[in-house]
Amino acid sequence: MRIHAPSWTPRAEIERYVLQQHDWLRRAWGRMQAAVPACVAQPREVRYLGRVLKLNVRPSLFAEVRRDRDSLRVDAPLGADVGALVRAWLRARAERLLAWRLARIARRLGRAPNRFALSDAQTQWGSCTRRGHVRLNWRLVQAPLTLIDYVAAHELAHLVHLDHSPRFWAQVAVLCPDALARRAELRRMGTLLFRV
Repeated sequence: MRIHAPSWTPRAEIERYVLQQHDWLRRAWGRMQAAVPACVAQPREVRYLGRVLKLNVRPSLFAEVRRDRDSLRVDAPLGADVGALVRAWLRARAERLLAWRLARIARRLGRAPNRFALSDAQTQWGSCTRRGHVRLNWRLVQAPLTLIDYVAAHELAHLVHLDHSPRFWAQVAVLCPDALARRAELRRMGTLLFRV
C-alpha cells in the first residue's frame, strides 16, 4: 500500500498520520485482500520484445504498471481491468520503440515515411499507403527486435514498390537479408501475439 502526500509535507507529519490511521488502514487492506479474485493470484505471463514476463498483479489504491527484470508488476485497484492496464503499458512502449526501429531502417533505405502511427488491426502487422503513411501494429512490441525490424523493412519497401512484386521482395531483402525466415517466424508467433 502507498501513501500519497504533497512533496512539501514533512515526513514526521506523514508518519504521524499513518499511525493515527493505522487501524483503518489495516481494515481497508484486509478488505482489499479478501476481495481479490482467486484468478488474479494465479501467475500469468505477457511477452515483451520476445521475452516472457511473469505478470505479478497486486491490489492497490492506484493503478501502476512497471517492469522489474523478468516480471511485469501490475498494481491494480479492485475491479480494474488488468488486461487493459497491460495493453496500455505495451502500447506506450510500442509508440517509441516501433518509431525508433522504423527510423533506423528508413535511414538505410534513404527514404522516410511521411507519417507514422500505431495500428490496432486484428489481422495485419503493418500497412503503407500511396502517400507514404506507415502504420505498425502496437502488438509487435511483444515480438523480438528481429521480427519488428522485418515488418518495418517490409512496410518501408512499399515506399519504393507499392506491391508485392519480385522487385519489392528484392528491396525487402536489401533491408532485411533473412526476411523470409523472419516472416515465417512471425507467422508462427502471430496467433500468440494477437491474444493481447
